[in-house]
Amino acid sequence: MNSFLYSVWHSHRAKLALSLFCLLIAAFDTFWQEISPIAAGALALAVVPWVVGLVERISAPGGFEVVFAKVERQLDQSDAVADEEDLAAFKYFESSDPNLAIAMLRVQVERRLRQIAEDVMLEPDSRGRPRTLRTLADALGQQGAIPKEAVMLLHDLMPVMSEAVHGVDLGSRGSDFALTYGPRVLSLLKRTEG
Repeated sequence: MNSFLYSVWHSHRAKLALSLFCLLIAAFDTFWQEISPIAAGALALAVVPWVVGLVERISAPGGFEVVFAKVERQLDQSDAVADEEDLAAFKYFESSDPNLAIAMLRVQVERRLRQIAEDVMLEPDSRGRPRTLRTLADALGQQGAIPKEAVMLLHDLMPVMSEAVHGVDLGSRGSDFALTYGPRVLSLLKRTEG
């Protein structure tokens, strides 16, 4: 349970801090009087960070574009450079199907994470079952086996990768994203010394 709380705190500390602060203001203000505009505003602000995350992942036309653009910015700001192994993962992919391209990216990401988990001898989850992609990335990040920026990037990409696997239409940009940025995503998933 402590690792779960740590994971939630680490992944969402800014959201949690803002929400907690706003809830405290609303409670403090309401203590002296009925709900006021200040309390109502504080409650509205407490919800904003969580709603923004949902809006980024909306499946309306162009909703995935926001996620792709965010991940592209993160990769452009990082020092991720794809090597031969990363490029080879996409060497034989020639389809223009965006769902297939993102699904392939997901398979390559999971394959890379499972190899790193094996290398660092990461134990299975508490129930003895293989870890999900999210819990695997979190556990490897907590151990320092992969960089924190890779964990954050994967958290942004996971909803899109899941939608692709489940047949939600991603639009035409998915193929280009997977082929152009997929190898760089994999390059972030190199075992770190730590």
